[in-house]
Amino acid sequence: MSQSKTDVVIVGCGIYGMSTALWMLQSGKYNVTMLDKCGILPAPDAASTDLNKIVRTADYADASYAELGLDAVENFWRKPEWEGTYHESGVIALAAETEKEGLEFVSSAYQNCKNLGINVTLLNNSKDIKSKFDPEIRTGDFGGRQGYLNPIGGWAEAGRALEVGLKRVRQLGGHVRSGAEVTGLIKDGRNVKGVTLKSGEDVRGDLVVIAAGAWTPALCALPGVSARLPDVVATGQSVAVIQLTPEEAKQYASVPVVFNLDDGWYIFPPNPEGLVKMAIHGAGVLNPQSNGVSIPRTKLTAGAEDGAIPLSSLKGLRDGLRQVYPELAKKDYLTTRLCWYCDTVTGDWLIDYHPDFDNLVIASGDSGHGFKFTPNIGREILKVIEKNPSPQYAEKWSFGYTAKAIKEEGSKAAVMDVSKEEAEMAKAGADVRAGKRKVLKESDLVKPHDLKAKNSKL
Repeated sequence: MSQSKTDVVIVGCGIYGMSTALWMLQSGKYNVTMLDKCGILPAPDAASTDLNKIVRTADYADASYAELGLDAVENFWRKPEWEGTYHESGVIALAAETEKEGLEFVSSAYQNCKNLGINVTLLNNSKDIKSKFDPEIRTGDFGGRQGYLNPIGGWAEAGRALEVGLKRVRQLGGHVRSGAEVTGLIKDGRNVKGVTLKSGEDVRGDLVVIAAGAWTPALCALPGVSARLPDVVATGQSVAVIQLTPEEAKQYASVPVVFNLDDGWYIFPPNPEGLVKMAIHGAGVLNPQSNGVSIPRTKLTAGAEDGAIPLSSLKGLRDGLRQVYPELAKKDYLTTRLCWYCDTVTGDWLIDYHPDFDNLVIASGDSGHGFKFTPNIGREILKVIEKNPSPQYAEKWSFGYTAKAIKEEGSKAAVMDVSKEEAEMAKAGADVRAGKRKVLKESDLVKPHDLKAKNSKL
């Protein structure tokens, strides 16, 4: 006797939504409809639609995330179905001796890598770090940092990986709809029967999964949705890109990813077009609206098409570049953008049934470190949906985890990965983030002339 399939509506066509759809469709137990408000997919302003993202294999202080990261690379990223979007350049993880939290994170991550059998190499000083680069490449002093090289890991072509995933969803029979903006839930007591679109159309299903990334807080705050959330917030992180000449691109082609796990600065090898991206994984900026909810301000936002970032962040990006590749620090920036995270307090994700509804699941709270798990996060989300979560993640991804952590530690500041009050690093179970969150002000944003190297202090 054949069993009927469960009809699922997934709100959001980013990494969490796409990966969940893939695992559902591969199981053969679900019919899946994916909805995204953007008229173009992958959405140009989504965090996952980017030149590249770091794939940190096992580089976590939390052993459970380390295991999940290694699983993603060894069992999925290297497989043909991801069409060569993953590039194993290696990752150098660093922190300064004076930055206690960052150094502790790097030390714990190194040990977790060792415990998982990865042949990581300790780098005790700048001389050790320089030895991992071609002698023809002029490197800086790396800010006096130390750390290790993980040969497994590197980066992925983020936008193309998402495109590949959505293509696979369609091939497996999933329906992917762009320009389908959700404005409400169809509620019947504790039962959610589907969603209502801005057009007035109802899209019905037996289960609704909200995986809207940085737009999740704003979506859940809509009157038509009205689904309370734990403390999650959209924050914008600064990204900048430089263009290499063909000769420079060839010279730097084999460098590893460099990631400072104290101030959050990181840089990639050049992509096939010779573009080098760098960013700061830090506290970020807020863009609060009249209801107090921070929403993304992206290149698709009217008046923000230039992708301007705070001038202070641009200076931080160039300072970091001087410490690693002094010659490249003499180049102009080509473009900038704000990449928007959905941050939880601790940096652990929010993947759980909503406590007020029987068939509404929230899969969000990426906190800026979700992309590397693109191939296997959907498996873990599906386990939550089928009420058989992996025990190592069940509590830390739950709806009430933040409140419990705060209660146990005595204050929010003791558990959060960034601090709004103190301009210094704070640590969390999943990651470390540096800086102080500030409200985004247009007067603080870069102007075109600021992108010129000659206008910075070399």
